[in-house]
Amino acid sequence: MADITTSTRATVVDVREQIQSMSTNIRSFSTSMRSLYEENSVEWYTEAGVKFRKIRDETRNDSMVYLKSVLPLSTQFVASVSEFFGYYEAFEYNKWCEMLPYILEKTVGYRQHTETLLQMHEDMLVHLKKRQGEARIVVTELRDLKDKYERRRREYEDTASTKRGWAIGLAFVPFVNLIASPALAASSQSDMQEAAVNRSLAASQETAAVTVSSTLIPALQAFINGIKMAAGFFSVMEQELRKFEGKGEKGKRLHYKVMKLEARDMKSTCQTFKAVLPHVRNDLSAMKEKCNASELAINLLAAILGGEGTSRR
Repeated sequence: MADITTSTRATVVDVREQIQSMSTNIRSFSTSMRSLYEENSVEWYTEAGVKFRKIRDETRNDSMVYLKSVLPLSTQFVASVSEFFGYYEAFEYNKWCEMLPYILEKTVGYRQHTETLLQMHEDMLVHLKKRQGEARIVVTELRDLKDKYERRRREYEDTASTKRGWAIGLAFVPFVNLIASPALAASSQSDMQEAAVNRSLAASQETAAVTVSSTLIPALQAFINGIKMAAGFFSVMEQELRKFEGKGEKGKRLHYKVMKLEARDMKSTCQTFKAVLPHVRNDLSAMKEKCNASELAINLLAAILGGEGTSRR
């Protein structure tokens, strides 16, 4: 009987951890996606910038489809978990036993729903894996672009230092100091400003590259994998409840006790997931509004550079 208790608790802990990770990952995805639509995240007039935006916008398009179709089903799945644990929280043992046939019937429905959900998630993963392969290439190009801006920064800093030194040295030469020193000082200042611009550009390329490769697509993949792993919960519960039909009184009572103890924490976890969703929708809505104004210019530039643009929806 100890095996039943251990197995049941392990199943519950696993699904709770998966739902917790889903909350974190979908929020991370939406925040990262929104950050990539902030102005000046990447110099979009470069070839690497156009490719970056193509992947970013295709990932956005996929995520919009996902939010409209699959995310509501994912939300329903989490609601089903909460509802399932509600039977243990709301009913005392005898009433729960009386309701067991109904609970089992509901559990079968939950399991069938998750099977549909799983297929939709598998289809989404196929697109993401393709996108991740493309992203790796663009990330390399963005990092090359970052290195170029770093080299320019160092060059401007070196020339600024040289010009500043000449300006100081010539300041003591009569007549020359009236013309050369101010000009060299101004040129040195201009070079330092250019160095600062290139430092900023280098940082933005690095940020965009890291966001795409380490956060954006991995976060959505992790969310989808979390659903995949959590979806097995109802299959396990269905099998466990079927064992109690007409027999197994002791095992049934142990199962009930474990589930009742875990019910409050599980329902709280489900509420946390639900609370994240408005933030996700707000992030993606803001992102969509921000990108619409510049999309025509991006498509025109993509055509000039031989790209495919971003207008596919």
